[in-house]
Amino acid sequence: MWLYIHFFAAGSVRSVFHSSSDQRNQGISPMNNQGGIAQDLDEEMPTPGSPAPSLYSFHSSLDGRVMLRNLHGRILNNSNELYMFPADGEEHDRLDLQHAIYTLSLESLYPARDSVRKALAPRQFGSPAILDVGTGSGSWALAMANEFPHCEVVGVDLAPVRLAIPLPSNCRFEIDDANLGFAHYQESFDVVHARAVGVGIRDFLKLLSELASVVRPGGVLLFADGEMQLYDEQQQPLPVAEPGEEPFSWTQLVFHATYNSMKTRGSQVDTSSLLPLWLSRMEELENAGSQKIFIPLGPWRKGDPREEAVSDMLRTNALMHLMGMRPLLRDRHS
Repeated sequence: MWLYIHFFAAGSVRSVFHSSSDQRNQGISPMNNQGGIAQDLDEEMPTPGSPAPSLYSFHSSLDGRVMLRNLHGRILNNSNELYMFPADGEEHDRLDLQHAIYTLSLESLYPARDSVRKALAPRQFGSPAILDVGTGSGSWALAMANEFPHCEVVGVDLAPVRLAIPLPSNCRFEIDDANLGFAHYQESFDVVHARAVGVGIRDFLKLLSELASVVRPGGVLLFADGEMQLYDEQQQPLPVAEPGEEPFSWTQLVFHATYNSMKTRGSQVDTSSLLPLWLSRMEELENAGSQKIFIPLGPWRKGDPREEAVSDMLRTNALMHLMGMRPLLRDRHS
């Protein structure tokens, strides 16, 4: 069986690239009506010239109980009822693994390499800036901060990241809900990246419009997402079958139940298939392109050691992801 990742990119004319593997009124903090909540681990202010900082610093020991909740044995965010996947250490380990799968599949941290590097080239005045929407464990943002040390990097998520390493001086994280918009970040970033965020978004077209306004002229939008769908050996969609029917797969059955549950809640879970059309219709963007990469679910194809390694990682990731679906599926029946 196969799964796929779909990558997308587009340029602002303002520029956008999408990759798939399958009016804000107030922020989260009552003292902040311009941005989200900054996760400032070292209690330092952002460097001068960085994109408009949020007004509230996050301290995990103080605020974690407000931002997070326990549901059916897992820790979830406490502000977005659409996004029902965990935000605990176990899930962040899975997101680190998912990040490695995406990076190895692309052989890069990002698609549209020439466009991204051009947008982030050093300049005489000011610093290029990168926004990572739905940063999760922060892996991509941290890697970009290291690859582009002259750039400012901001990662935004519903829950705080759990860092085991020192935070690079050019990187910071904020707590925020993308559904509330990014009016405080108009034309503030040269590259905007959003990976696997559709499940937590009510109106993805509105989000696209918001992010297009966040990108500076000549900048690049990057997206990546997958499907809750398995594919057979010929890369055709595997039908949903009940136990005793052929071709039956417990994984496909759970994926199907999860998809229906997310859809019922109002999540935009079909973004990977709809993004090419959406991006092509946006006048603010140009040169939209996409790349679909199929990966075997488990190392059942032999002969390519690199593919076997990525496939084995994908199988582990899928098993961890299935365990993380428990709060969503159990909450549906409670």
